[in-house]
Amino acid sequence: MKKMTIRMCGGIVACAALASAQTPRFEVASVKPAPLGARGMSCTGGPGTSDPGALTCSNYSLSFLVMMAYDLRGFQLSTPAWMETARYDIVAKIPPGTGRHQFELMQQMLLVERFGLRAHFEKKAATVYELAMAKGGAKLAESKEPTPEKVEAGWRPPAYGPPVRTKAHVSRKGDSVADLANFLADQLGQPVMDATGLAGRYDYSLTFLMDPGGRAAGPIISGGSEPELGTSLIDAVRQQLGLELRTKKGQAEVLVVDHAEKTPIEN
Repeated sequence: MKKMTIRMCGGIVACAALASAQTPRFEVASVKPAPLGARGMSCTGGPGTSDPGALTCSNYSLSFLVMMAYDLRGFQLSTPAWMETARYDIVAKIPPGTGRHQFELMQQMLLVERFGLRAHFEKKAATVYELAMAKGGAKLAESKEPTPEKVEAGWRPPAYGPPVRTKAHVSRKGDSVADLANFLADQLGQPVMDATGLAGRYDYSLTFLMDPGGRAAGPIISGGSEPELGTSLIDAVRQQLGLELRTKKGQAEVLVVDHAEKTPIEN
């Protein structure tokens, strides 16, 4: 799991530095409660996308907006229950040349100014997964893709899916095992630590049973198999990639929301 650099107000004390004149801000921003009965969630625009000058989010929960602003996965966030269900529409204009880190700071500032967000990070006991070599060794093909240039990744909103069971197929080229571990963490809703010792870049395909549920940004995967649909993710990783996911006790850094207003300050 990647290390995060985050500016945040601790506890219930307002953070003057975050609200300073130097903090990046959207040029203009509209924040409104979503219409009653609105369906679906969408968020488009931002650095690295086809519309870098605007952010448009429709029917997004406040929890997802916090996850987006602080680049968190579902298991890294603890919020009051209402933040899961209260939905908002946001339209914001992004200054030209804004990078991903600045974009995140703009979102953080918006949450502080419009929702009065106050939060802090703390370590919490958690079940973590250790990704290790399975019996017989890895079934990953060394990638022949050219080494990618180091460029700032484009922004992506948190994943969201309807509560239906389905089969998922993933095909990747040139990924490191750390990339694979991050993908698995998104799916399992728990931290995944790389203990394989593999340092190369690999091509692989993975087909598994997807069973969304819980608070995770990505879907939670069931622990069993249903032949008519496919194999659970943990079994698929072992059978198709030659790797094993082992559970163990550990700790995860979690952002705990201390305070947020349900009704945003007017635009």
